[in-house]
Amino acid sequence: MGFKDVFWRYKNGTASLEEIRMVEEELEKFELLEEHTMEQMEEERTDRQELLSESDRREIRGITKKVNRKFFKSMVISFLTVAAVVLLSGPVCSLIFYNPNRGYPESYGGDGQFFIDTAVFTELHSPGYTTNWAKAVPGLPGSYYVKIRQNNLFRGREENFTGKIVGGKIAGGEAPMTGYYSNIVNRTGSVLESYWHFPPVNAFGRKMGTFCEVDQDGNDVFRQSKDGIQGQLEQLSKLPSSSWVAAYITFDEEMTLEHFSSLYWKWAVEQRDLDIIYAAVRSSEQGDTMNAAGFEPSGTGVFLEAGVYPEERYPFLRPTMAREAGNKENLAKIWEKHFTSMLEYMEDRPQFLKAMADVNEINGEYYGEMVSYVRKHGIRVYGVMIQGNVDRVISFGKQEEVDGIYVEDAKLSALSR
Repeated sequence: MGFKDVFWRYKNGTASLEEIRMVEEELEKFELLEEHTMEQMEEERTDRQELLSESDRREIRGITKKVNRKFFKSMVISFLTVAAVVLLSGPVCSLIFYNPNRGYPESYGGDGQFFIDTAVFTELHSPGYTTNWAKAVPGLPGSYYVKIRQNNLFRGREENFTGKIVGGKIAGGEAPMTGYYSNIVNRTGSVLESYWHFPPVNAFGRKMGTFCEVDQDGNDVFRQSKDGIQGQLEQLSKLPSSSWVAAYITFDEEMTLEHFSSLYWKWAVEQRDLDIIYAAVRSSEQGDTMNAAGFEPSGTGVFLEAGVYPEERYPFLRPTMAREAGNKENLAKIWEKHFTSMLEYMEDRPQFLKAMADVNEINGEYYGEMVSYVRKHGIRVYGVMIQGNVDRVISFGKQEEVDGIYVEDAKLSALSR
């Protein structure tokens, strides 16, 4: 058994009393030898100092000063180099990575480029929500802290999303679940779900070709059964007459904007207690996309000041109140330009989409294909989201030619939150 083994047990507290005594004696010897050696070295240094002449001492002091100056100079250069890297890395990273603020400046705070991006995306894909304010605050080079305020139109309350963009991607924005099954449960696993607010597949999935039922013969049926529609209406009729309901409704036949403007004028302009807050547009062949795209027909949302963005490039990108259109014909023309401008705008924002909407193959090309489709086939509405008094919602479902009803939410009265 060697001293190394005994010392190991001493360090780990497993040595015997005899072994502890032996190790501590050896340590005491080592301390005495170390003390003696230090004394010898100090005496030798003093002796060498006494042998030096005055000129030698001056020469040594001069050398020491030169070394100190060079060391100080090196330190200053290193500090300035690091400072320059830190100061320049911000602009350089801003050029390399996505900068949410590059583009249209803020006027009052939270209404600049990042706000426009988030607001347009919300209107296209988030029925029942508007984005009212969005801000990106720079952090370390290439990173931004973002906050988005949205309004839940049915509940009448503000909802906030906060996150951090690092190197052009939102932290935690990956969507491990995508496609058909994520749409069924309306979940992707991404932190951005609380910003996206995509409609559930039951809402428009049958029309989009992403959701179907199977009949008794094993055939796929992309429409809700009459019994299913009647069951939804019967459940609504059991609610108190003061209740307000938010529901998705799809139509038997797709409507032109002229036809839809007549329907909108009849229910949302000439009458009260019912709002059509989202119109879903056929923007691809059935089954080609997982995401509904549409527009908010009433013009609800934050109005941008004139001149903030190039209106000649994106005409009627800003929300326009329906009642300001004057008549149904003007309304259809405004909606056509508004919806097309939103698609073209998002097509031009690939870095925003990569950072904030990297799910279900959404990218600039995705919107470019939508633009091509609606220009070739026209803008046709296949469904809506309506909110209003339960009796008015029931009347809408009975009087219009509908092939699907999905109730999203209900509350006791218009004042409920």
